[in-house]
Amino acid sequence: MTKYKSSIIINLSFLIGLAGCQKLPTEPAVSSKSLVRGITLVDWSVDGYGKPLAERAIESIASRGATHLAIIVSGYQTNRNSSEMRIDHRRTPSQSSVRQALNLAVSQGLKVVIKPHIELDDGGWFGDIKPSDPGAWFQSYNNFLLPWAALAESVGGVQFIIGTELAGTIQHGELWRETIRMVKSVFSGELVYAASWDEAFKVPFWRDLDYIGVDFYFPVTIRKDPGRFEILAGWQPWLERMQLLHNQTGLKILLTEIGYKSVDGAGMHPYKFDEQGALDLLEQADLYWAALQATADIPWLAGMYWWNWPADGSGGPNNTDYTPAGKPAELELMKGWNVQ
Repeated sequence: MTKYKSSIIINLSFLIGLAGCQKLPTEPAVSSKSLVRGITLVDWSVDGYGKPLAERAIESIASRGATHLAIIVSGYQTNRNSSEMRIDHRRTPSQSSVRQALNLAVSQGLKVVIKPHIELDDGGWFGDIKPSDPGAWFQSYNNFLLPWAALAESVGGVQFIIGTELAGTIQHGELWRETIRMVKSVFSGELVYAASWDEAFKVPFWRDLDYIGVDFYFPVTIRKDPGRFEILAGWQPWLERMQLLHNQTGLKILLTEIGYKSVDGAGMHPYKFDEQGALDLLEQADLYWAALQATADIPWLAGMYWWNWPADGSGGPNNTDYTPAGKPAELELMKGWNVQ
């Protein structure tokens, strides 16, 4: 990891000297419609996806030029070493609300995807999950996963995410392959695993899937208020790294998550979901611009899903979270997706 950070510093230092801190007036390269232009709809309640606010959110996503909508469904377990996960009847979305949201998305012309997450009751990160009894955990996980895969099939889902950032479990390759076989028995679309940005090279079962999924939270800047040239330079070592993974597997890379908070310094460590900072809408917009510019014409890249768009309609110019809704980043997204 140190090697790549050094490469960023060299590239950025050169471009800082070349271009200073000036923002480029250049419009983003228009992303091809053959790429996944995705946005992830999020909610952590039983019926949030079935409410009128969610309907308006889906209609907004469709009108912004998206081609795909991913929807988060969360299961829960007590802590990182638990060997059983469960549906939480206060927080796991109901199948009826998810079906309602996905059917509406399809009616709006969107292709739909279900993306399961596992949350920990103690507030830990699901990347640290290491069950004390892996066999029992996978049985529990499959019991959670398969009904969602069947729902995705019933609404014409084009992709299903079999897991999200479960780095502590990927050593159990055969158990994951059994999960993949079981999902394939009920879902006929494309299967993806969403690896965390520092996990992707360790996944042993990529060739059993249709894409390499990467949650792209790589640091792309080394300071606050960077110029756009600097951000583009920050992308280059990570693009090279992902191309190497493509070359090794023969699979296209799909950015299963990408996002930046609307705070000062958001590009320095976008993976810090709980980080606080001063509101900076323009820096978020610059990061969106650079992402669209950097990924517009790469043959081994299948597209991306932006994180995120809340089903409750939150966002707006005073919001410092990841959503672009009601912010300048939303306009950058629409320009990059060729929406006038």
